[in-house]
Amino acid sequence: MASALSALQIGRLGWRLLLGQGLRRQRLIFFLHIGSIALGSGSALLILVLFHSFQRAIVGYLYGAVGALWVRAYGEEQESRPLPIEKRYVQALAGTLVRAEPAIHLPVLLQGKGERYEGVQLISVASSWWQGRWAEWVRPLPQAWLGEGKIVISRKLSQRLALQIGDKATVVWLADPPRLRRLTVVGLYEARLDEIDRQVAFVPLELGQRLLGWDSTHIQIGHLFVDSSQDLNQLAEALSQRIPITYEITPLTAIFPDIFDWLGLIRQNVQLILLLVGVVSFFTVAAAFLVLQMAQRLRYEVCAALGARSWQLWSLALYQALFSVAIGVGLGAGLVSLFLLSQQVWEWVRLDPENYLLSTLPVYWDWRAYGYVGAGALGLAVGLAALAYPYRRIVRILSQVE
Repeated sequence: MASALSALQIGRLGWRLLLGQGLRRQRLIFFLHIGSIALGSGSALLILVLFHSFQRAIVGYLYGAVGALWVRAYGEEQESRPLPIEKRYVQALAGTLVRAEPAIHLPVLLQGKGERYEGVQLISVASSWWQGRWAEWVRPLPQAWLGEGKIVISRKLSQRLALQIGDKATVVWLADPPRLRRLTVVGLYEARLDEIDRQVAFVPLELGQRLLGWDSTHIQIGHLFVDSSQDLNQLAEALSQRIPITYEITPLTAIFPDIFDWLGLIRQNVQLILLLVGVVSFFTVAAAFLVLQMAQRLRYEVCAALGARSWQLWSLALYQALFSVAIGVGLGAGLVSLFLLSQQVWEWVRLDPENYLLSTLPVYWDWRAYGYVGAGALGLAVGLAALAYPYRRIVRILSQVE
């Protein structure tokens, strides 16, 4: 037998031993074993993909909404009055990888119909702002974005303030003295990120400059839109060489620290959950696999009596571990993929935007997660084979027979 059995024959024998020819009880244990593998691997895969999707959605929405980097004057965040910077320096940063947009931010009160007010961040932008993600989010797309009598608000703000396209809204800037403007709603947007939808409105850049008493050459903030795959620290260092020393380039992680700290906390929780899932799944799967191996002890003894070598007995255990783990992981990955595909198409899992910032559960296919689960499955199979290696037990039994 030692020289006659090939690797393919050992694999076929391992499959028959694993399934239990004619043994219903062993076959039931085998199915439970497969189910436990599918449950553990599917849970790990779902957690990895959803965390990646959640993080990518929030970061992508933020980068697409307000840019990944901000150019502003040093000390801007500590000043009660905005500090101006030269618009030409911001425009000079635009290039193949960077889209630079001038803007002015003002905290104001926005009044709709009735006496209801909402505190919003009024962002004065140029007409070039309405591209990229904003071209998809706002309807109708603002045309002839010049003058001072226009405003774009979110659909959430329009519902709270009972405003529709064509209605008049009152903007109150609590300066000294306070200043009021009556503006016409010319567009509604939906960024699908609660942090933006709840408190951001847009007006032409000329209005912000007039409210602050600045000329057309001065702005407050330069929003730099870059691809999320870029190394922001390296890019910020390179761009900082092209602006005056009184300006600074700040990454979005410093602008919205609460959101990114929250994402970091979620990452820690995901790592802890994955560790618990891995430990519990390993003990459950290992227990079922050892039961299957104990049910085959007589067959192993027969193989050893016929002259099977130790590496062939090891191959039998390894093939069975690989077969069971591959079937279980494939089943778990298939079910998780169907769930993710249905969520991507129908968005039937809804979220509370007040707590999760997003209204629906996002899905971004991350094939690295499948690779991580596959690598973990391979390690699990090798570990199971090592635990169930029958050589010592067979030698002891055969020596007693002799």
